[in-house]
Amino acid sequence: MRKIAAALSALALAVSLAACAEEGGTAQGDGSGGSEAANNLVALAKQVGDRTAESSTAHMVFTGGAGGVEVKGEGDIKVGGDNPSIKMDMDTGSMGTMSLVLLDGVLYMKLPAELSPGAKPWLKIDSKDKSNPMAQVLGSLTEQMRQNADPRQALEQFQEAGTIESSAQEELNGQQTTHYKITVDVQKLAENQQDPTLKNAMQEAIKSGLKDFPVELWVDEEGLPVRMAIEMPTADPTSGKTVPVQVQVDYSNWGEPVDIQAPPADQVGEFPS
Repeated sequence: MRKIAAALSALALAVSLAACAEEGGTAQGDGSGGSEAANNLVALAKQVGDRTAESSTAHMVFTGGAGGVEVKGEGDIKVGGDNPSIKMDMDTGSMGTMSLVLLDGVLYMKLPAELSPGAKPWLKIDSKDKSNPMAQVLGSLTEQMRQNADPRQALEQFQEAGTIESSAQEELNGQQTTHYKITVDVQKLAENQQDPTLKNAMQEAIKSGLKDFPVELWVDEEGLPVRMAIEMPTADPTSGKTVPVQVQVDYSNWGEPVDIQAPPADQVGEFPS
Protein backbone atom coordinates (compact mmCIF):
# COMPACT_ATOMS: atom_id res chain seq x y z
CA MET A 1 0.00 0.00 0.00
CA ARG A 2 2.92 2.35 0.59
CA LYS A 3 4.01 1.98 -3.04
CA ILE A 4 0.46 2.64 -4.19
CA ALA A 5 0.32 5.73 -1.99
CA ALA A 6 3.67 6.97 -3.32
CA ALA A 7 2.43 6.58 -6.89
CA LEU A 8 -0.73 8.47 -5.99
CA SER A 9 1.34 11.23 -4.38
CA ALA A 10 3.15 11.76 -7.66
CA LEU A 11 -0.15 11.63 -9.48
CA ALA A 12 -1.70 14.12 -7.06
CA LEU A 13 1.08 16.57 -7.84
CA ALA A 14 0.56 15.96 -11.56
CA VAL A 15 -3.07 16.90 -11.05
CA SER A 16 -1.96 20.01 -9.16
CA LEU A 17 0.20 21.02 -12.08
CA ALA A 18 -2.67 20.51 -14.49
CA ALA A 19 -4.72 22.73 -12.24
CA CYS A 20 -2.11 25.44 -12.21
CA ALA A 21 -1.99 25.33 -15.97
CA GLU A 22 -5.72 25.67 -16.35
CA GLU A 23 -5.91 28.85 -14.33
CA GLY A 24 -2.87 30.35 -15.34
CA GLY A 25 -2.83 33.06 -18.89
CA THR A 26 -1.94 35.32 -21.41
CA ALA A 27 1.64 36.07 -20.69
CA GLN A 28 1.67 37.83 -24.03
CA GLY A 29 -1.82 37.30 -25.36
CA ASP A 30 -3.62 40.60 -24.91
CA GLY A 31 -0.63 42.88 -25.21
CA SER A 32 -1.55 44.78 -22.05
CA GLY A 33 0.05 42.87 -19.20
CA GLY A 34 2.73 40.63 -20.64
CA SER A 35 5.65 42.65 -19.28
CA GLU A 36 4.11 42.67 -15.83
CA ALA A 37 3.53 38.91 -15.93
CA ALA A 38 7.18 38.36 -16.86
CA ASN A 39 8.16 39.64 -13.41
CA ASN A 40 5.06 39.17 -11.25
CA LEU A 41 3.73 35.72 -10.42
CA VAL A 42 0.35 37.05 -9.30
CA ALA A 43 -0.10 38.78 -12.67
CA LEU A 44 1.06 35.69 -14.56
CA ALA A 45 -1.35 33.47 -12.64
CA LYS A 46 -4.25 35.80 -13.38
CA GLN A 47 -3.40 36.14 -17.04
CA VAL A 48 -3.02 32.41 -17.61
CA GLY A 49 -6.21 31.89 -15.63
CA ASP A 50 -8.22 34.33 -17.71
CA ARG A 51 -7.13 32.63 -20.92
CA THR A 52 -7.40 28.96 -19.98
CA ALA A 53 -10.71 29.38 -18.17
CA GLU A 54 -12.17 29.71 -21.64
CA SER A 55 -10.79 26.27 -22.56
CA SER A 56 -11.42 24.32 -19.32
CA THR A 57 -10.23 20.98 -20.77
CA ALA A 58 -6.81 19.60 -21.68
CA HIS A 59 -4.91 16.41 -22.40
CA MET A 60 -1.82 15.85 -20.28
CA VAL A 61 1.20 13.56 -20.48
CA PHE A 62 3.26 13.29 -17.33
CA THR A 63 6.34 11.66 -15.84
CA GLY A 64 7.36 11.75 -12.21
CA GLY A 65 8.37 9.93 -9.11
CA ALA A 66 7.83 9.77 -5.36
CA GLY A 67 9.13 7.49 -2.63
CA GLY A 68 11.19 5.44 -5.06
CA VAL A 69 8.23 4.81 -7.38
CA GLU A 70 8.52 6.12 -10.94
CA VAL A 71 5.27 7.05 -12.67
CA LYS A 72 4.43 7.95 -16.23
CA GLY A 73 1.12 8.25 -17.96
CA GLU A 74 -1.47 10.45 -19.54
CA GLY A 75 -5.00 11.62 -19.05
CA ASP A 76 -7.62 14.33 -19.41
CA ILE A 77 -8.91 16.97 -17.06
CA LYS A 78 -11.98 19.17 -16.97
CA VAL A 79 -12.48 21.98 -14.50
CA GLY A 80 -15.48 24.06 -13.57
CA GLY A 81 -17.73 24.32 -10.54
CA ASP A 82 -16.82 22.70 -7.26
CA ASN A 83 -15.97 19.22 -8.58
CA PRO A 84 -13.35 18.95 -11.32
CA SER A 85 -13.17 15.74 -13.35
CA ILE A 86 -9.98 13.80 -14.03
CA LYS A 87 -9.17 10.61 -15.93
CA MET A 88 -5.66 9.15 -15.95
CA ASP A 89 -3.79 5.96 -16.84
CA MET A 90 -0.42 5.32 -15.20
CA ASP A 91 2.52 2.98 -15.70
CA THR A 92 4.37 2.46 -12.41
CA GLY A 93 7.04 0.09 -13.70
CA SER A 94 7.39 -2.93 -11.42
CA MET A 95 3.99 -2.20 -9.88
CA GLY A 96 2.26 -2.43 -13.24
CA THR A 97 -0.45 -0.18 -14.64
CA MET A 98 -3.08 1.76 -12.73
CA SER A 99 -6.06 3.85 -13.79
CA LEU A 100 -7.85 6.62 -11.98
CA VAL A 101 -11.08 8.56 -12.36
CA LEU A 102 -12.01 11.47 -10.10
CA LEU A 103 -15.63 12.46 -10.58
CA ASP A 104 -18.10 14.30 -8.34
CA GLY A 105 -15.56 14.25 -5.50
CA VAL A 106 -15.21 10.44 -5.55
CA LEU A 107 -11.99 8.65 -6.56
CA TYR A 108 -12.20 5.42 -8.56
CA MET A 109 -8.93 3.50 -8.76
CA LYS A 110 -8.05 0.43 -10.83
CA LEU A 111 -5.01 -1.41 -9.48
CA PRO A 112 -2.96 -4.14 -11.13
CA ALA A 113 -4.72 -7.48 -10.69
CA GLU A 114 -2.09 -8.81 -8.27
CA LEU A 115 -2.53 -5.78 -5.98
CA SER A 116 -6.28 -5.50 -6.10
CA PRO A 117 -7.82 -6.42 -2.73
CA GLY A 118 -11.17 -7.50 -4.19
CA ALA A 119 -12.78 -9.38 -7.04
CA LYS A 120 -13.93 -6.23 -8.83
CA PRO A 121 -11.31 -4.36 -10.84
CA TRP A 122 -12.21 -0.85 -9.64
CA LEU A 123 -12.18 0.48 -6.08
CA LYS A 124 -14.28 3.39 -4.88
CA ILE A 125 -12.64 5.75 -2.40
CA ASP A 126 -15.00 8.29 -0.90
CA SER A 127 -13.41 10.76 1.52
CA LYS A 128 -16.84 11.25 3.11
CA ASP A 129 -16.95 7.59 4.23
CA LYS A 130 -16.01 7.90 7.91
CA SER A 131 -16.50 4.18 8.60
CA ASN A 132 -13.52 2.94 6.57
CA PRO A 133 -10.07 3.83 8.02
CA MET A 134 -8.11 2.98 4.86
CA ALA A 135 -10.56 4.85 2.68
CA GLN A 136 -10.02 7.80 5.00
CA VAL A 137 -6.23 7.58 4.57
CA LEU A 138 -6.46 7.63 0.80
CA GLY A 139 -9.53 9.83 0.97
CA SER A 140 -7.40 12.69 2.26
CA LEU A 141 -5.33 12.36 -0.90
CA THR A 142 -8.54 12.34 -2.92
CA GLU A 143 -9.58 15.60 -1.31
CA GLN A 144 -6.15 17.06 -2.00
CA MET A 145 -6.44 16.11 -5.66
CA ARG A 146 -9.97 17.52 -5.89
CA GLN A 147 -8.96 20.84 -4.34
CA ASN A 148 -5.77 21.15 -6.34
CA ALA A 149 -7.68 20.57 -9.55
CA ASP A 150 -9.42 23.86 -8.83
CA PRO A 151 -6.97 26.13 -10.63
CA ARG A 152 -7.52 29.15 -8.44
CA GLN A 153 -6.77 27.22 -5.26
CA ALA A 154 -3.67 25.64 -6.76
CA LEU A 155 -2.17 28.83 -8.11
CA GLU A 156 -3.02 30.88 -5.04
CA GLN A 157 -0.62 28.70 -3.07
CA PHE A 158 2.30 29.44 -5.38
CA GLN A 159 1.58 33.07 -6.11
CA GLU A 160 1.81 34.01 -2.43
CA ALA A 161 5.05 32.11 -1.93
CA GLY A 162 6.77 32.22 -5.33
CA THR A 163 8.97 34.61 -7.29
CA ILE A 164 9.63 34.65 -11.03
CA GLU A 165 13.41 34.53 -11.38
CA SER A 166 13.63 34.74 -15.19
CA SER A 167 11.72 34.41 -18.45
CA ALA A 168 12.99 33.61 -21.94
CA GLN A 169 11.65 32.76 -25.38
CA GLU A 170 12.10 29.07 -26.26
CA GLU A 171 10.79 26.58 -28.79
CA LEU A 172 9.15 23.55 -27.17
CA ASN A 173 7.20 20.71 -28.78
CA GLY A 174 7.21 22.64 -32.03
CA GLN A 175 5.74 25.78 -30.46
CA GLN A 176 7.17 29.16 -29.56
CA THR A 177 6.88 29.57 -25.80
CA THR A 178 7.88 31.79 -22.92
CA HIS A 179 9.80 29.79 -20.33
CA TYR A 180 9.36 31.02 -16.76
CA LYS A 181 11.64 29.93 -13.93
CA ILE A 182 10.03 30.32 -10.52
CA THR A 183 11.35 29.81 -7.00
CA VAL A 184 8.85 28.91 -4.26
CA ASP A 185 9.63 29.70 -0.62
CA VAL A 186 8.75 26.59 1.42
CA GLN A 187 8.17 28.54 4.65
CA LYS A 188 5.69 30.89 2.98
CA LEU A 189 3.99 27.98 1.23
CA ALA A 190 3.67 26.10 4.53
CA GLU A 191 2.17 29.17 6.21
CA ASN A 192 -0.51 29.40 3.51
CA GLN A 193 -1.18 25.65 3.29
CA GLN A 194 -4.69 24.66 4.40
CA ASP A 195 -4.23 20.87 4.28
CA PRO A 196 -2.76 19.87 7.69
CA THR A 197 -0.98 16.78 6.32
CA LEU A 198 0.73 18.72 3.56
CA LYS A 199 1.54 21.57 5.93
CA ASN A 200 3.23 19.13 8.30
CA ALA A 201 5.20 17.60 5.41
CA MET A 202 6.46 21.04 4.38
CA GLN A 203 7.37 21.91 7.95
CA GLU A 204 9.36 18.69 8.22
CA ALA A 205 11.11 19.57 4.95
CA ILE A 206 12.03 22.95 6.41
CA LYS A 207 13.51 21.25 9.48
CA SER A 208 15.66 19.12 7.16
CA GLY A 209 17.07 22.27 5.60
CA LEU A 210 14.90 22.77 2.52
CA LYS A 211 14.28 26.49 1.95
CA ASP A 212 12.79 26.59 -1.54
CA PHE A 213 12.06 24.52 -4.62
CA PRO A 214 11.94 25.23 -8.37
CA VAL A 215 8.92 25.46 -10.64
CA GLU A 216 9.21 25.88 -14.41
CA LEU A 217 6.38 26.90 -16.72
CA TRP A 218 6.29 27.13 -20.51
CA VAL A 219 3.40 29.20 -21.99
CA ASP A 220 2.61 29.38 -25.70
CA GLU A 221 1.78 32.46 -27.77
CA GLU A 222 -1.93 32.06 -27.03
CA GLY A 223 -1.28 32.11 -23.30
CA LEU A 224 -1.84 28.36 -22.82
CA PRO A 225 0.58 26.18 -20.84
CA VAL A 226 2.69 23.74 -22.83
CA ARG A 227 4.74 22.26 -20.00
CA MET A 228 5.16 22.57 -16.26
CA ALA A 229 7.87 20.94 -14.14
CA ILE A 230 8.22 20.90 -10.37
CA GLU A 231 10.08 19.22 -7.53
CA MET A 232 8.55 19.75 -4.10
CA PRO A 233 7.96 18.03 -0.74
CA THR A 234 4.59 16.38 -0.19
CA ALA A 235 3.15 13.84 2.25
CA ASP A 236 2.95 10.07 1.96
CA PRO A 237 -0.74 9.58 2.79
CA THR A 238 -0.10 6.25 4.55
CA SER A 239 2.54 7.60 6.96
CA GLY A 240 2.34 11.39 6.86
CA LYS A 241 6.11 11.48 6.28
CA THR A 242 7.67 13.91 3.84
CA VAL A 243 8.26 12.53 0.35
CA PRO A 244 10.12 14.46 -2.39
CA VAL A 245 8.05 14.41 -5.57
CA GLN A 246 9.20 15.31 -9.08
CA VAL A 247 6.71 15.76 -11.90
CA GLN A 248 6.77 17.07 -15.46
CA VAL A 249 3.48 17.59 -17.29
CA ASP A 250 3.03 18.40 -20.99
CA TYR A 251 -0.31 19.81 -22.16
CA SER A 252 -2.11 19.67 -25.50
CA ASN A 253 -5.57 19.72 -27.08
CA TRP A 254 -6.76 22.69 -25.06
CA GLY A 255 -10.51 23.17 -25.28
CA GLU A 256 -11.21 19.90 -27.09
CA PRO A 257 -13.98 17.60 -25.79
CA VAL A 258 -13.07 15.02 -23.15
CA ASP A 259 -15.01 11.96 -22.02
CA ILE A 260 -14.71 11.34 -18.28
CA GLN A 261 -17.16 8.84 -16.80
CA ALA A 262 -17.32 6.65 -13.71
CA PRO A 263 -16.55 2.94 -14.27
CA PRO A 264 -19.57 0.63 -14.71
CA ALA A 265 -21.24 0.09 -11.34
CA ASP A 266 -20.92 -3.72 -11.55
CA GLN A 267 -17.12 -3.36 -11.81
CA VAL A 268 -16.72 -1.16 -8.73
CA GLY A 269 -16.09 -2.43 -5.21
CA GLU A 270 -15.68 -0.62 -1.89
CA PHE A 271 -12.20 -0.14 -0.47
CA PRO A 272 -11.69 -2.85 2.21
CA SER A 273 -11.44 -1.67 5.81
